[in-house]
Amino acid sequence: MPLNATAKSWRVGDLPFFYRCQPQPSNAAYGLPDRLSFELEFDAALGLVRQRPNADVDRALEICYRQGSEISGMMDDRGIGQQYAQDFLAYITRHEWDLAGKRVLEIGCGTGYLLSLLKARGADVLGIEPGAQGRDGSNRHGVQIINGFFPHPAVAGKFDLVIAYGVLEHIVDPVGFMRTIADSLSEGGAAYIAVPDCAPYLRTGDISCLLHEHWSYFNIGSLQRIVAAADLNGEVEASGFGGSLYCRVTSAQGRAAAATAEIAQAAAEFDRFRSMAQAAVGKMEQFLQGPGVAGIYVPGRMINLLATLASETQERMRFFDDNPAMTGLYFPGFPVNIENFEALKNSPPARLFIATKSFHSQVVLRIEQAAIDIPVVAWSEFFVQEATT
Repeated sequence: MPLNATAKSWRVGDLPFFYRCQPQPSNAAYGLPDRLSFELEFDAALGLVRQRPNADVDRALEICYRQGSEISGMMDDRGIGQQYAQDFLAYITRHEWDLAGKRVLEIGCGTGYLLSLLKARGADVLGIEPGAQGRDGSNRHGVQIINGFFPHPAVAGKFDLVIAYGVLEHIVDPVGFMRTIADSLSEGGAAYIAVPDCAPYLRTGDISCLLHEHWSYFNIGSLQRIVAAADLNGEVEASGFGGSLYCRVTSAQGRAAAATAEIAQAAAEFDRFRSMAQAAVGKMEQFLQGPGVAGIYVPGRMINLLATLASETQERMRFFDDNPAMTGLYFPGFPVNIENFEALKNSPPARLFIATKSFHSQVVLRIEQAAIDIPVVAWSEFFVQEATT
């Protein structure tokens, strides 16, 4: 994983093109590759970590979006999707307490569930979504959803609110996209943006945040700089649920230039991210080379890192996850099916890496209660945040 110091770019490797967990260890049934090259670059004008444009990735994403991406986090009326929706709704209504008669557009609206909640509060809503979930959700939630990409000729006029939840990171030119959103706002209107908060990953060298679907990797500073570069005002805050950043965007008078020191700090953080990620690769190699077969709990957090290792190491590992919908399925390019806790209990691996910081203690407690005698390695042993000066 070499770094070109002059251009501030880093070819991470051929990473899994993660579309969904599936009943076979390949994306071929969906007309998609199992792995594609992934290269990061540092945009010195914006202080932004981003994926370098790649025509092969563009072609794969066109297929993926038309079929409907199913990566966790989509808002809906069930499960964790409902929690995402309720948290973002609370953020919007904190600023927009009276939605009666407001014209609302949601870009990348998924099933349209959030729009249905806004409609129930009196808003006049419209969604646009390229995936099949939009067609299904339109009937289920009783909202109008245009099948396509924004901007779209069927999306006309001005809107009091424009919403883009989990969209901006998918856009190659986020500054241009923000300007297009601003052109769709009525006078005094506001846009509500949500993106994944990548700061915890960038600080620790955890490359699990890298997805071919995501072109930009935001923290608070880079999101604020993107908004300012589009000649807009943005107020950024952390979400109450789900590890996102929320931003309310309004019109501005003139553009505020990013401070040189701020950009220099972001560049140093990019270098540290690369260095710590390479150290984590070495630790994983050592973990898998031990005696017997190693287990990885919550493997979705580790597939990027594992993809950078030699292929023969894949014969020395098993995957485990608590999500019953994943049992028996595969990640693209890995001939290792996902097992549940009962399989771990009945046939423990030689050692176990728990690839989650948030739920480590709960997993350890379950192992102890099941009287499973197995050495456990924690996420924090692989990803330790370096002190900064």
